[in-house]
Amino acid sequence: MDNSFSRTSRSLATDTSRYALLLWGLLLIMLGAWLSWFCCTDVTVYEVSHVARLEVEQAARPVSSMVAGKIMTTQLRLGTKVEMGQVLVELDASSERSRVQEEEARLAAIPPQLDALKRQIADEEQAARRAQAAFASSIEQARSKHSEALSAMRFARENVRRLGKLNTSGQISEFESLRARTDADKAQASADALASEIEQLTSQALSSEHEKRAALEELRREAASLNGQLALSTATLARLRQDLEKFIIRAPVSGEIGDVAPLDVGAYVPAGRVLGSIIPTGQLKVVAEFIPARVLGRVHPGQTARMRLDGFPWAQYGTIPVKVDRVAREIRDGLVRVEFLPDSQGVSNPLLQHGLIGSVEVEIERASPAVLTLRAAGQTLAKPALQGGQADGSKS
Repeated sequence: MDNSFSRTSRSLATDTSRYALLLWGLLLIMLGAWLSWFCCTDVTVYEVSHVARLEVEQAARPVSSMVAGKIMTTQLRLGTKVEMGQVLVELDASSERSRVQEEEARLAAIPPQLDALKRQIADEEQAARRAQAAFASSIEQARSKHSEALSAMRFARENVRRLGKLNTSGQISEFESLRARTDADKAQASADALASEIEQLTSQALSSEHEKRAALEELRREAASLNGQLALSTATLARLRQDLEKFIIRAPVSGEIGDVAPLDVGAYVPAGRVLGSIIPTGQLKVVAEFIPARVLGRVHPGQTARMRLDGFPWAQYGTIPVKVDRVAREIRDGLVRVEFLPDSQGVSNPLLQHGLIGSVEVEIERASPAVLTLRAAGQTLAKPALQGGQADGSKS
């Protein structure tokens, strides 16, 4: 019995040693594989943002009222496609339209008056030229007559001189000499009268010219005043029409109406009230907000990422592949804005709609688990030192 027990003990010892060596060998192999993976294999590191949204490339444009008024007509309907400049809402502008009509009537009355005044100016200028020509002709005739009278006067004086010599010698009678002097006096008087007539005609011509010029200047002032009224009325009408246009609310961009205020015909709208918004037609993009320390210098355009939609479970609908398009360089509200462009290939249309929210995972680097572990340990050890330094600084 002792021999049987000893053999059994040796068998058990032999079996236990064999299984232990096998188990330890498997453990060493697994440990080596793990250490190889831990130190030599690179894994992808993702940075996740849970604040992400699908948006069109252009921001949604609000539809607002510039002036206060009562709604007369409205075409604001959710989901309606609109074109830029299309009339969406019309406000009551009856008083403004009346002012526009009054100014249009005033403006329409000015051109006929201005045309009549221009014709009158042309007639006055023509009459002035004719009167000037008539006075010039009369003055020329008077000068011709005056020249003849001067010639006759010189002849009469010469005749008086000759007859005076003959009378002295007794060759003619005193009567003939007296008659010659009388003719000379008449010639002198006629020449003086013609000279006076020339002066009178010249004075009348100058007076008439001044009067015509003053009348033309008055007409030109009236024409200038009408031109000023025409320009003023045109500018006033343009301003009134511009003010009238404020009561017509048009679509600022082409797109789809994405939001509508609960207002209907007859409702009063205060100035600046937002009546709705239009989602512009354009390429979709993904906008996400990240913690600055984790993305600045590590996220660059062209990096791959993926978006998971909150309303569509990714296990059923999958994810949306995207690429980094732009990275903000300034921090706003403690976060950094990053824009992505989706890759629509292989993604169903319902997943690409403006306004869908979700999360974005962006690939920032590849590193081994050992490096990541050491980095995490270093950050953990650095936190108490930083907190202590800040506390010391606050005490000092």
